[in-house]
Amino acid sequence: MIDTKFDTAYAAGRFDLSLNILDGNPQIFNLMGMDSYYSIYKMLSNEEQKRVAAAASRCLESPGMQCDECVHITVGGKLCCYILTITLTRNGDAYDIELVNVTNTRNRINELNRRIITAREYIALTGEAVFAFYPDTQRFHLYYVNRQQNVSIFDQNFDEWAAQMLEQNRIAQEDQETFETFCSILREGKFSQTYTFHGCIISDANILERYRVSFQPKKYENEDTIVIGTWAIIHEATGDTNTTILEDSYIDSLTGLLNKKSVMKYAEDALNGINRDHVAFSIIDIDDFKSVNDNFGHMFGDKVIKAVAAVIKNAVGTNGVAGRIGGDEFFIVFEKFSDELEFRNVLRCIKTNVATLYHDQMERKLSCSIGLARYGIGPFSTTYHDLFKIADRSLYLAKVKGKNRYIIYKPELHGDFNVQNDDDIINVSNTFYSETDINALHNMLSDLIVYGTDSVTEVLDFFAHVLTINRVSIFLNDTGAPAYTNTLSPDVPMADPSVLKNVKYLYLFTNNLLAVSNLQSLEFSTPEVYKLLSDTGVACYMQYIIRDREGEAVGLISADVFDRRSAFPKIALTLFADMCRIMNAVFIRENLI
Repeated sequence: MIDTKFDTAYAAGRFDLSLNILDGNPQIFNLMGMDSYYSIYKMLSNEEQKRVAAAASRCLESPGMQCDECVHITVGGKLCCYILTITLTRNGDAYDIELVNVTNTRNRINELNRRIITAREYIALTGEAVFAFYPDTQRFHLYYVNRQQNVSIFDQNFDEWAAQMLEQNRIAQEDQETFETFCSILREGKFSQTYTFHGCIISDANILERYRVSFQPKKYENEDTIVIGTWAIIHEATGDTNTTILEDSYIDSLTGLLNKKSVMKYAEDALNGINRDHVAFSIIDIDDFKSVNDNFGHMFGDKVIKAVAAVIKNAVGTNGVAGRIGGDEFFIVFEKFSDELEFRNVLRCIKTNVATLYHDQMERKLSCSIGLARYGIGPFSTTYHDLFKIADRSLYLAKVKGKNRYIIYKPELHGDFNVQNDDDIINVSNTFYSETDINALHNMLSDLIVYGTDSVTEVLDFFAHVLTINRVSIFLNDTGAPAYTNTLSPDVPMADPSVLKNVKYLYLFTNNLLAVSNLQSLEFSTPEVYKLLSDTGVACYMQYIIRDREGEAVGLISADVFDRRSAFPKIALTLFADMCRIMNAVFIRENLI
């Protein structure tokens, strides 16, 4: 069992239900380092113990199930990687365990990955696009290799592509016959050949470029024939490869990531591919990046953007592609992960490594916020538009919750981030605000100014609906019951107007307005108010002080939330302040205060 031969399996032995050894291969005792019965847990880390225990429990619950776990065991001073396989015995009173040393497997995989990376770097240095043509299926895939990322230029049926190029006049008139010959020979998939012609295929511009296209058929073992080739843009005079046009067309010049156009196209193509079930979109934004530019200048800001881009590229590796879609905003298309833990590992790596950048030059640590949406997770999450929208709202939620974090969208935790035909949505947190509803609220406030207080309760009720507020109450003195409240159940608790008697608390208001996202923040600053409000079950709230003609505080408007803690976005604060100012003015006009 301690042999390091590639993928050699050993039956370790039989263990009781507590994973103490009953009988086994003599090598298991050598591995344990002693000659007596022993628990397999003693060889594992705390985290691995938990995973193995969980696997054993699954086997116990489902007889016949075979569970595998990756574990690490020190052998002869060297940490080796094993696959530990657990199976419940037929009579159900013990486990059979097998170990496979996969240390060499991992080393081989690492070596292959290094070779792949080297090959990709070489292709990227040539500045040429590459393509593959599959005669049996007529698939034609032309793409540009940018180190760890493939920039897809075309990926479609070859006949459709060729016809499209001619119909769109993307082949120079004098070279159309050459292009048709190239297409005819390529279709046969039997000959190696090189052609030169002019067109505007690669950069998708209206400027003709000179192409040198070379290809040859290949037949790999147990595979059908495939034609592989290179597609270079060459200088008209010298015939040398022009290495800049491809990069200028598809790559962001500052970061080396894909530019917005190419990463968005890649994302759409990924959702149309056969592996769409594994596609996820992630949007990353540098927190408070404006302050970096303001305090250190735009040249330093560019250095920060380049450094963050490098962190993202290294963390994503070959598991997806990354692009820059705005000043300090990045976009990742994942294509290989299916387990949430895999996404978390990458996002955590990005967040952690960004925090280490320029930490010795900046008083405040650099940080980023990240939102991620997965294909098919939640309603309306299968199109490019919908998935991007969910990722964007997840990013916004990460900002609202305090920044420097990532949010992986889950409908059971975050609600419905997406609804059909919701183009009028203009802001989000845990709640989304519809432009239609906001316009309706403004119309109701206009009517309130004209017709007076008869519609106050109706306005409060609609305001609570628009912002998902549990209770909105208006107190026209500092004691007693509210003069107005929305029409929710009377057993929902409400704020106490006696807070107006606490001078220290009133100092917290700015322009008569106060928003508290976490009631705990009041526990030490104004403990009396904290106790008063916590007894009513308030989790977060917005309040507005009503003042009379002389400016004296004579009342309170309170919008209270009881079932969640949430930072109120700016639009919520603006709507609440507008409503309160209008109502304050109406109360003065009608001599109610």
